[in-house]
Amino acid sequence: MTPEDPIAQGLATMASAGFEFGGDDEQVAHDVRTMWEQLGSPAGAFDAAARAIARLPQRPEVPLADQARRRAFERAVGINPVEVELTAAMSARELLERMARSVAC
Repeated sequence: MTPEDPIAQGLATMASAGFEFGGDDEQVAHDVRTMWEQLGSPAGAFDAAARAIARLPQRPEVPLADQARRRAFERAVGINPVEVELTAAMSARELLERMARSVAC
């Protein structure tokens, strides 16, 4: 399975969003594993999902002069800071890599 596969993209998105919204390793792993099982437990899905994290859509860059205004707007409408998104993506990738190793054993 490749990172472009819709299953890999979906699992990557689910894992990243789970961390972004405050889930812990156990909770996110449970949710991702449940979805994987519902999809028929496809081989290579966790590894492909871990690699798909790097391909998830990112926010567009904003010129330095506009960043304070952007942060204020994001805070006002409840959007997590970009740092939270990046940390969530890194946590998701690490979790998916561990899950891939546990399935391969």
